[in-house]
Amino acid sequence: MKKIVLVILFIVFLIPSLVFSQTKNDSISAMKTLLNSVEPYGTFEYALGGNRRGWAVVDIIPRIGIKGEWMIDDNPKYYVFTKAEVGLHLTRRNDFISISADPGAPGTTQSALFARQGYIGISTPYGRFSIGKMWGVHYNIAGYLDNMYMFGGDAIGVYNAGTDGGASGTGRADQAVKYEFYKGNFFFGAQLQARDISNTSRTGIDASSFATTYQIGSFLIGASYSRVFDGIENPSLGEAKINDEMGAVAINYTKGHFMVSIINIVFNNHEKDNNGVYYKGWGVEYNIKYDFGKTKAWSIVSNSSIMMPFESVGSKYIMNRYALEVARRFSINTLATLGVKFDNTYLANGKPEELTTVALGFYYNFNYPVP
Repeated sequence: MKKIVLVILFIVFLIPSLVFSQTKNDSISAMKTLLNSVEPYGTFEYALGGNRRGWAVVDIIPRIGIKGEWMIDDNPKYYVFTKAEVGLHLTRRNDFISISADPGAPGTTQSALFARQGYIGISTPYGRFSIGKMWGVHYNIAGYLDNMYMFGGDAIGVYNAGTDGGASGTGRADQAVKYEFYKGNFFFGAQLQARDISNTSRTGIDASSFATTYQIGSFLIGASYSRVFDGIENPSLGEAKINDEMGAVAINYTKGHFMVSIINIVFNNHEKDNNGVYYKGWGVEYNIKYDFGKTKAWSIVSNSSIMMPFESVGSKYIMNRYALEVARRFSINTLATLGVKFDNTYLANGKPEELTTVALGFYYNFNYPVP
């Protein structure tokens, strides 16, 4: 009888304990796998800069985020990916000095935190599908010009009309569904947006974009097209102008530590002048970068852009800017930059801006390598 009782006690107490222990170990193992698949990252960059209007310490769109990838059923050909990223404004904003071309999230540049990206997707042998707020497909060709350390390239057509390009889909597209296909040297991407920003009866697709690139040796050529179907007549930040449309072609040459890129855009109601008037016009931008020094720790990069209405529009506005930077990498995480930016824009009244800005910047990152 005593032996039977001992057996029962063994079954009732010991076996569940062993099962719980195994389950606990499995849970811990699963948690470790999850944490190993998620990576936090961030950048912090600040600059002391000034021009004839004054001097200030400004942040250059620092950001923090997390990203992760998880295989589906241990099959490397299928995996889920995600990213969540917020921008930081930790210095007091001022209007007399502009360092970065990236204006941040529309309507929230006064906030300490604002959304930059947040999406989830799945990668398959047939392409990548993602949904959320993310870089639009146009950035696959324009991103090559957005590689300056401090002043940022203007990346014309990306941060259109003083926004982050979310509503038009050319920058960090809002409420987007994106498809990307890579095959050898070929890329094709398409995205749709359903924002419902106007009070029209339109439902479904409110904006769409397409882009493609092809690599030929050291050259990459690309083209993109974006169109808004649901714009409004008098948009505020975060909204798109009616009949917003843009087409672009670009070429990039990279060899060793030298790179040069150029992009040309033609658009309607995608950009506005200093008086806030949208117009039909064209633009061109180039970017040149060269790494040098014994350990390639130094870089010199220059950027120039011009954008203006077509002659038939009759406006005197001409956006014309040039920037030059010299950067020194101290480690994979840190960098210092000295730069100058010349703004030779002709305002809508025909008066030249003639503004020169000089800045000294410092950059730190974690899990986000210095470019």
